[in-house]
Amino acid sequence: MENGLTEKASRYYEVQNEIESKQETLKELQAGTFGTDSEDAEERARQFFSNASRDNGSGRTEKIDELRDEISKLQDELNAVREELLERLVDLQLPFEQVIEPGEETVKFPFSEQMSEEVIQAIEDVLNEDLGNGEVIINTDALVVETEDVEEAIEKAETRIETLRTNAGTKVDIDEYLKELRSRDEKVAQTLYILLEEEPLTKKEIESRMGVEPGALRGQIYYVLDNDPYLKKQDGEFSLTETGREVIKEYIEEYGEPEVIEQPKEVSE
Repeated sequence: MENGLTEKASRYYEVQNEIESKQETLKELQAGTFGTDSEDAEERARQFFSNASRDNGSGRTEKIDELRDEISKLQDELNAVREELLERLVDLQLPFEQVIEPGEETVKFPFSEQMSEEVIQAIEDVLNEDLGNGEVIINTDALVVETEDVEEAIEKAETRIETLRTNAGTKVDIDEYLKELRSRDEKVAQTLYILLEEEPLTKKEIESRMGVEPGALRGQIYYVLDNDPYLKKQDGEFSLTETGREVIKEYIEEYGEPEVIEQPKEVSE
């Protein structure tokens, strides 16, 4: 595969496994030293020994500190590799053999070279996607679409790849999106949060759940629809785009749930 995707995905997988291995070693050493792998108990034990012991320390506690330092450095590397991997996924290129193989129930787009399980798993992890589930499946040797029609298969394959690229782009730019959303009127974040919890909804239903007067969101919601990559509208109902979904999830993790003014009320038609 081009642009170093395989190399970065493999390294991401390796570092992730190394972190997990060292974390397990750390827990075992904690339990063997302090009787438990609880960090709170460890802190109390360290304070106790510091106040009540003639010994200035032990090799075990030094090893624990060294392991924590190693894990911290590996986590920094993992974050850096994750960012580089996402940047490559923004322009995702799969190693297609440029041959289409229709079957009775699926259409297969085989790869000219096999993708390793490690690469698949790394991509799934950084994008929070399941490549082996749905109408379009990406496995180690092919992209497979659940349809008998070749043209429909091509369209679905294109859509799936573009969705993965958009997802990667959103995650690359997530810090800027969060900063921008944080600076906006709080009703924008509230709208995204309400739709995350329950979608699709009409404008009137969103206003009801937010506890504002009918028509209060007209300017806000249509501005967001026309100018931001957060919302889409179909048949008079609003829902989140993949970008909108990712941004509000990260927003909640970073800042907590936006405060909605009132509990949901019935919408009068």
